[in-house]
Amino acid sequence: MTQPNFFIVGAPKCGTTALSRYLQEHPQIFMCDPKEPHYFADDLPRHRYVDNLDAYQALFRPAVTQRIVGEASVGYLFSAVALSNIRAYNPEAKIIAMVRNPLEMALSLHGQLLYAAYEDETDFATAWHRQAERRSGLHIPPACRAPAFLQYAEVCRLGRQIERLLDIFPANHVKIIVFDDLAADTAAVYRDVLHFLGLPDDGRTAFARVNSAKRPRSRRLAQFVAKYKPLAVSWALRTQAISGLNILPLMKRLVTVNEQSTGKTTLAPALRAELATCFRDDVALLARLLQRDFSHWLTGSSH
Repeated sequence: MTQPNFFIVGAPKCGTTALSRYLQEHPQIFMCDPKEPHYFADDLPRHRYVDNLDAYQALFRPAVTQRIVGEASVGYLFSAVALSNIRAYNPEAKIIAMVRNPLEMALSLHGQLLYAAYEDETDFATAWHRQAERRSGLHIPPACRAPAFLQYAEVCRLGRQIERLLDIFPANHVKIIVFDDLAADTAAVYRDVLHFLGLPDDGRTAFARVNSAKRPRSRRLAQFVAKYKPLAVSWALRTQAISGLNILPLMKRLVTVNEQSTGKTTLAPALRAELATCFRDDVALLARLLQRDFSHWLTGSSH
């Protein structure tokens, strides 16, 4: 049975959707649909699309000719158990992790959670300052299937998460991509990833922008989708297994109809300073692990 041999494990809002899309279009790579099954994140049970091994491995049956088979569940890096579960499942798996300035990431994550109806507080400053209350179970949106993602500080402490990743997988099985590099020279990062996966350059030079900031046209529809999406996806996967009919593209189209683009937001100076203080030690840890200077992330200066 075909099983995945590489995983894009996160982090959210760090370019994972774009990279996954680019790799999916390579003739020797298969990426499963749905993109984020989150099977190995046992600690995020309501966030998973499949919860048993047979259903999970069925996602990769269409991979017939491709020798590189993967998935991209961005919650794996944050999950306390997913990386260990992946190592137990396939010790030889290759892992791609993507990191970003946590100040930008936290703000962008807030927008994504609003779009997905996991978040209902439209003001990021208020959502940031509600983290302690939400740890106690207060102010949790009814459609939020993974309240842990509302802990913006924890989700965006990527230094800790990369440190854990490198404790679990050998360094030569891990590729860490900095979002800044992907934005500055997408083609170079893409070629580097192909080399990491043991694939030849396919000569690609055009890379469309993917997963830009958006918000729902109808918040009620977004809440409905968030609440019932796992059930709908599970039903669609069972339907496909029985009849061969794949209705996932239609479901995605219905979700896309509810999207509209939104402008870029920025942090107020006082809030930016608060976040910089919060993330200072973790950014220093990430800098040591990757042997790079990320001090400009905290100051807002150019590098």
